[in-house]
Amino acid sequence: MSRPPELSALDLGGTVVDSVLRTSAKSVLATGHHGNQRVIIKTARGTADFWTAKLAHEARLYQAFSESPPPVRVPRPVHTDAHRVLVIEHVLGAVVDTERYPEQPLDEATVDSVLSAVTGFAHWTPPPGVLQPMFDLPGRVERYHHQGWFAAADRDALHGLLRQLPAPATPAHGDPLPTNLLLDETGIVLLDFEFTGLFLPGFDLAMLHTLLAATPGAQQRIEQLVAEQGIRTAFAVNKAMVLARELRLHTELPPGELREKRLEILRPEWERARQRLHARLPRT
Repeated sequence: MSRPPELSALDLGGTVVDSVLRTSAKSVLATGHHGNQRVIIKTARGTADFWTAKLAHEARLYQAFSESPPPVRVPRPVHTDAHRVLVIEHVLGAVVDTERYPEQPLDEATVDSVLSAVTGFAHWTPPPGVLQPMFDLPGRVERYHHQGWFAAADRDALHGLLRQLPAPATPAHGDPLPTNLLLDETGIVLLDFEFTGLFLPGFDLAMLHTLLAATPGAQQRIEQLVAEQGIRTAFAVNKAMVLARELRLHTELPPGELREKRLEILRPEWERARQRLHARLPRT
């Protein structure tokens, strides 16, 4: 096929476009082939600095994966202009689920594969300077407090726990949505590294603890991993931060069934997270 207009002026490194899968305000996703190899093409759209920077960050990560492979499977990079274009290996498989919060519970084997992938990625040793802390955590606590997501007692508890913890230094995927987890015959392949960086230990586990709340046994398995790794305090902070963001995102949805369904999950999760958070504070 001829190149779609969105891709016509870009350096695809000899990649031939087959079909456009998705066009959004931030990017174009397409399939193609590079020589005899099937590939996925991801390009930034428009002039939005935020998403252009995220794609450039993801391209740098794929280059780092080639230099220092992570201990879990990721697609192989094929071409990038290091700015607006990323071409990677097309891995055959199916995403774990098409929804942010799976409506059908995941089976035990899939849950184990997902948790193995994210905990394995946390042990990656990237080349120096590739990963940076993704959040200013004290600043984010203050912002969420001013927006009304954290009460004063929650804000104080979070600042107190953050003073006990080292600076974020653990690699994490940062966005382990079911749509970013591809399941093939070998297990889980991690996709989409726009938000990958350095976090407190257990950030990906806190995300999955929230997203898989309706999957029987998933939270208990994550709690077991948290206990085994000795990261209960970091997990309590991560869980609070994840839930504040999820509550904000879903409260801002238009009124309707999806909004109410998600909030029915998130509100009791937040109450339990608050109890966990305050229980981690030293007793005086």
